[in-house]
Amino acid sequence: MYKFDDSFLESVGLGSMPAEQKDAFLQYAQDQLEVRIGEKMSEGLTEAQLDEFEKIIDKDKATIDKWLQNNGDDYKNDAIYQKLVESLGESDEVMGDYVTAKWLDQNCPQYQQIIEDSVDGLRSEIAANKDALLANF
Repeated sequence: MYKFDDSFLESVGLGSMPAEQKDAFLQYAQDQLEVRIGEKMSEGLTEAQLDEFEKIIDKDKATIDKWLQNNGDDYKNDAIYQKLVESLGESDEVMGDYVTAKWLDQNCPQYQQIIEDSVDGLRSEIAANKDALLANF
């Protein structure tokens, strides 16, 4: 997911935001981004797909295991899985992250573009309203 930090605030003209307000605003921006991405990604998906994805991101072991049985015959040789294991070690969390990534590839192949478009849109909105935002702090 996209990282909101001081450099983000600088890029949208909010670098002078008071320090005590930054964390709350960055969390707000993160929350807004997640909502926007979720709404865009859910367009065109069935209720069953949305339910399955929700269970996968919630790390529901039964759903992850079932998905792997149907889709992950050779997951240990998959580059995504190997990178995750290399950086995090083998764990249920890695398996959940792997299945999340593969599920998105299968069911929402445009998800990277959705993320980029959502970040760009949020960045533009914040930059366009920076003066009003700074006036409120």
